Amino acid sequence: MKHLIALVIAATGLMTAPALAADYSDPFARDLKILTQWFEGQFDNAEQLWFENLKASGVDAADRHKRLHVMHRRLNAPQLGAHVFYVEEYVDNDPAQIIRQRFVTFQSDPKAGAIRMRQGFFKDKDAATGAYQDTSKLATLTAEDVFFMDDVDPAAQCDVFWRRQGAQFVGRITPKGCVFGEGEKRRYSVHTMWLSQDTYWRADATYLVADDSLHVGDGEDRPAQMRRAFSFTCSLSERQEDGSLREVASAQAHNQGGIATLTGSDGAAYTLLMRQKEYPFYETRPDFLYFSVRKAGEKRSLAYSVNDPSARQFGIGVGSNSFFCHRAGYDFRQDSALLPRQ
Repeated sequence: MKHLIALVIAATGLMTAPALAADYSDPFARDLKILTQWFEGQFDNAEQLWFENLKASGVDAADRHKRLHVMHRRLNAPQLGAHVFYVEEYVDNDPAQIIRQRFVTFQSDPKAGAIRMRQGFFKDKDAATGAYQDTSKLATLTAEDVFFMDDVDPAAQCDVFWRRQGAQFVGRITPKGCVFGEGEKRRYSVHTMWLSQDTYWRADATYLVADDSLHVGDGEDRPAQMRRAFSFTCSLSERQEDGSLREVASAQAHNQGGIATLTGSDGAAYTLLMRQKEYPFYETRPDFLYFSVRKAGEKRSLAYSVNDPSARQFGIGVGSNSFFCHRAGYDFRQDSALLPRQ
């Protein structure tokens, strides 16, 4: 029996030794995995804007943020690194108004005492547009298709260094390291990010090298406060003469102020609005998922429902029509603990 136990221990040691060695060789192995898991997905600051537009918030109109939607999608691009993401962002709830499009790579950097994120750019941006939804657009991406800031200016230090701070990660650029532009417009970038499991805050600004005055953007005291957005598939079903329901239209919407328009067989169009609310004024049941159905172009709801924030399916009946949403990627037979976070 003793010999059998010894053999089991020895075998177990042989199986786990490589994994343990790999973990111990990289002090950021675990943080790198967590950081890249949290980084993937969609984020939106709809709730920040809702609060800033309230009179009680005391935020002046000139200081209010723009609506910002951020999308990060993991790519399979081994030539660029083991952890590569496509980044696309748009404003004013309009996917056509793209303000940022790039890719980023993550890697451990024990010498810097951090996780290094490099920000790269596409030589052909148009070819990459929409890759968040269709990664096949970048299936053949190679190092020849992209460039980094230090390829243009070897002195530029534009990498972001992420460090864990409690239950979040904070990423910053080397102070006054990311410098670009010419003459009086010579400026440096300040790019600070705070990432947790469910939130992503970011402050972007550039300052003139000549006098450190703000050129454009928001400093660290005014970050865009985004929350993780989950996608839902919403459908419109119509009641048939035999009493059954027939689905006639479907679309995607997300829970951070997402909007979808569905058109019935009679040509009537309906707007669906979804908002994950976190009221700052109440202590009792302040959080809920709001869902409403309106006639397209109208502000008044035909019907609405208030749902649990973790709801994965919900619906509304309006006359002979039924509007139903379920969280994308959710199999109703699976354990909720296995539900994807993106």
